[in-house]
Amino acid sequence: MEIGSEFWEVETDNLSKFTLDAPHNFFLTGRTALDYLIKEMKLYKVVKSVYMPSYCCHSMIQPFLDNGVDVEFYEVLFENGKYTYKIDFETTCDVIFIMQYFGYCNEKVSELIIKYKELGKIIIEDATHSWLSDVPYNQESDYVFASFRKWTGLPGGAVAIKQEGQFCIDGAKETNLEYIQLRKKAFFQKKQFIENGLGQKETFLEYFNQAEKLIEDSYQNYNIQQDIEDLISSLNFERIKEKRKQNSRYLIDGLKKFPKIETVSLEEGDVPLFVPIIVPYGRRNELHQYFINNDIYCPVHWPISDKHCLHNKFLYNNSMSIVCDQRYDLSDMKRILETLKKFVEDNLWQK
Repeated sequence: MEIGSEFWEVETDNLSKFTLDAPHNFFLTGRTALDYLIKEMKLYKVVKSVYMPSYCCHSMIQPFLDNGVDVEFYEVLFENGKYTYKIDFETTCDVIFIMQYFGYCNEKVSELIIKYKELGKIIIEDATHSWLSDVPYNQESDYVFASFRKWTGLPGGAVAIKQEGQFCIDGAKETNLEYIQLRKKAFFQKKQFIENGLGQKETFLEYFNQAEKLIEDSYQNYNIQQDIEDLISSLNFERIKEKRKQNSRYLIDGLKKFPKIETVSLEEGDVPLFVPIIVPYGRRNELHQYFINNDIYCPVHWPISDKHCLHNKFLYNNSMSIVCDQRYDLSDMKRILETLKKFVEDNLWQK
């Protein structure tokens, strides 16, 4: 059975209930929610530029460009098991974009937010990766958004939050039904393929690809339908959290046997989206393909686009995200580690 790639089901328990005290609206995707927040914040302040992490998905850059906001990047590094930020506190940017990576809390983020707030900057936080952690986002951030479909098999779903005052702009009134239907068809076909051995892999992959192309071309001003909101409200958060913590703990402990590989440490309040690793000797692509050849599909975050302006491409060229989600148990994590061990034993570390 393959490990990784797109989800095909949603874990619900009919006991959980999604609650937020702060004003919020639901949207189709994270970039849709971000676009909405940019438009909202521009009602209150002239927003000419944003200071963003150099390590990010192009889909987080695009909404700023589409709203006439210039983008300046600060460098993100990986040091001693943590993502660190090379920050210029004298930046003239109006907005500071901040995020925790892959569900591992860096306490320095709170210090950065407080400092920039003192300097009169607007803080917008991408809480997608940290959403299920004990501290999903910083209470001092002005605006927060998160995409839920990164955590499970939702066809869409993201939230935009304003931490002080009410929204002045109404939420979106309609959804992108074609996008939703494509993803639902992809989920159904993948479920049949994975669980019953029916159909062709190419079929659901093509549906997923069509959906992504569709949202690349048109992502603004879409909400989600009530059935998806109901799914979000009934997500089995506790099971998702526990399985991810258990799997990531097993992986991180097992990775200690490979001293050349750098990875993160898991703290008590963390709930990982993935287990990120740094692959030595510039052999990330070879290991990535080796996993694929063994039916293990681990994402590389992220492709470098023409919207990135980078001086340091180390993370883009050497990191990979190991799957640790709730679809899998410890036997699957053991298989990942055994595959990695075989890769090392085949002397593929050699320069």
